[in-house]
Amino acid sequence: MNYADKPLIAVITALANGYAEKRLLHGIISENMKNGYATVVFSNIYNMVQKDDDIIAEKRIYDLVASNDICGVILLCESFVEGSIRQMIASVLGRKKVPVIGAGARLEEFSCLDYTLLNTSDKSDIEELTSHLIEEHGFTDIAFLTGMKEIESSRLRAEGFVSALEKHGITPDTGKIYYGDFWFTSGEALAGRYVSGELPMPQAVVCANDMMAYGMLRCFEENGVQVPQKISVVSYEYSDMRMYYYPPLTSFDRDRESLGRAAAHRLHCLIQGVTPEEFIPPRGRFVFGRSCPCRQDGKLSISELKDAEHRKNFNDLSLFSTMEHKLTLCRDMDEFIRIVSNFHWLIERKRNMYLCLYSDWYDPKSQSSEVMHSRSITSPDKKAVFEMGHHDLHIFFEREHEAAVCFLTPVFSGQKFFGYMAMLYDSPDTYDDVYRHWIKSVSIGLEFLRLKNDIRYLLSCQNVSEYRDTLTGLNNKKGFERAFQARDTRSGEPCSFVMLRINLFPHQFSDEEIRRKTDAILGASMAVSAFCRSHDISARISDDTFVCLVHNTAGAEVLSDLLTSILIQEKAYMDYAGMSSFVCTAFPCGESGADELISRGTELVEAEHRIIVESRRNKAYVELLDVRSEIYSSPEVTFDNDSENMFTDRTDFFRRNYKKCFGITFHQDCINARIARAKYCLAATALSLSEIAEKCGYIDDKYFQRQFSSNTGMPALHYRNLFKQPLI
Repeated sequence: MNYADKPLIAVITALANGYAEKRLLHGIISENMKNGYATVVFSNIYNMVQKDDDIIAEKRIYDLVASNDICGVILLCESFVEGSIRQMIASVLGRKKVPVIGAGARLEEFSCLDYTLLNTSDKSDIEELTSHLIEEHGFTDIAFLTGMKEIESSRLRAEGFVSALEKHGITPDTGKIYYGDFWFTSGEALAGRYVSGELPMPQAVVCANDMMAYGMLRCFEENGVQVPQKISVVSYEYSDMRMYYYPPLTSFDRDRESLGRAAAHRLHCLIQGVTPEEFIPPRGRFVFGRSCPCRQDGKLSISELKDAEHRKNFNDLSLFSTMEHKLTLCRDMDEFIRIVSNFHWLIERKRNMYLCLYSDWYDPKSQSSEVMHSRSITSPDKKAVFEMGHHDLHIFFEREHEAAVCFLTPVFSGQKFFGYMAMLYDSPDTYDDVYRHWIKSVSIGLEFLRLKNDIRYLLSCQNVSEYRDTLTGLNNKKGFERAFQARDTRSGEPCSFVMLRINLFPHQFSDEEIRRKTDAILGASMAVSAFCRSHDISARISDDTFVCLVHNTAGAEVLSDLLTSILIQEKAYMDYAGMSSFVCTAFPCGESGADELISRGTELVEAEHRIIVESRRNKAYVELLDVRSEIYSSPEVTFDNDSENMFTDRTDFFRRNYKKCFGITFHQDCINARIARAKYCLAATALSLSEIAEKCGYIDDKYFQRQFSSNTGMPALHYRNLFKQPLI
């Protein structure tokens, strides 16, 4: 099936490869495929039981649920163990105006959501499990171990136990209902009380989940208590871990796959505006072991052992893999991708994998841009970097038409979120623990790479002056603030504040890229220096931000436009970053202080930045940007009316997309490129008008002057006189 244009259903889970989650996902993805949806699954990696601020960044994977590509959400409630992350997920979903279905137990943190909750019947399933001990084995002295008393599922399971006793004429003894914490320790503690003689040993114990039952089996085995000869132990919520405990556990398996299908079907009905039929909780099944007198299911046990052997083989391959070591030694992103690609075979059955990093992922001060650089990990012919918005989730299915599901897992270090790995499957499949270790290695390798390149860059342009930026020689932020306070305000000449933000969309870095970036910053600083006269103030206040305090009668718009025109002529910068890689803004200073000016300028450039980011979502943007950079670097060659054909033979493509991308027609942009060079020549050189016209590609300098006046609203000589003397 082609999923390129299918609507997306999101699944939110804290874990995608636990037994319960895998069965739920299999049902959800299968039903979505039947109904014509693609599925995207958001999951973290560590899934900590307790809050840990050192890995808080991985939770940002759930911010992507805000994507407009998503038309419905299924929440796997029980996968979220820690309370604060449940609250965070509830907050994210509370802002999402799409239908939401919950699958699993009712949890307090999700009670604020407007959602439909579906679950298997804890009460009915436990009743059936307990009835089995009474009807098949004749037990009447039975104890029950459940979870925390305040949790609804714990109470419901206890009610099912009591109901089974009552239906068989056995008076329930509430003193034999014990509350634990759904973990091994609860089972060990209760078994220890039986072994010590503190409690009389019953004929059987029903545990409300497998983990507590495993704890009991471990304690009984260590103390020589034979199961089931001395006591039987059965449990609820079958997991695929029972081959690690003796004897093999008899358990009751919730039908999570049918629950997943039911959740996906109900969501489909809500999206289509159709009233769904009444939900009937799916009935589970017995999985027989040897912890009660029943005969073990030999066929299933063999299958479990084969699966365990397969997992162990791949775990061993992962353990002895040298990928992590190689990643910590690599020097640039291309080498990093080659190493990761060489070890992608450790991840089974996937269709493809994409590493998606924010364009500024390596900047410790950045909060993550809206633009991501992504590339395929598995296919050599797909390794070229492509650009995408961080919410553009449909792009993976556009590139992998047959993929049914895409898993998004975080790539991060500490509190810094680098991006995510997108892994696609053609069938209702999911990853395993090997992948979780593999993606941790990728994150660690990226952090090593970031630190190494950060050190190289700092060594090349470290700031050792209190007031000066060592790389450019301009003021730094502290120097700008000092110069601002010391400026002479008596002249009465109008004063404008100009801010230039460069490198809006950073490159992947390497030694060569660091050198080119340094040259680009120097080129931008030369443009700023050329723009400012001797009594103006200029500064580089951060890695990619320059500011100027300019005393000139020219309006703020004219000043920002001139600095833009000068920057466009800086070859080192333009070769590195190109057009649409910078934003320049200007406004009158008024009575504002330095901090106020910087704050306002930052707001304006960030607003312009967002507009450019939105334009870059156009699929034709990258191709057309190359063309735009070329016409601004060589405006004199675009004078022909047939100039579109100089760059492409797809003129219809140009007409449809060029204005969408840049807000201007191709023809008018060619004129603007010539006028930009003219502005630079008028303000920054002493060339005559006829010489400037020739440099801009005009044969007739009178025609040049008419077009300049038409474009700027002033004659060329008047424009030059605004600056009175050449700036350089």
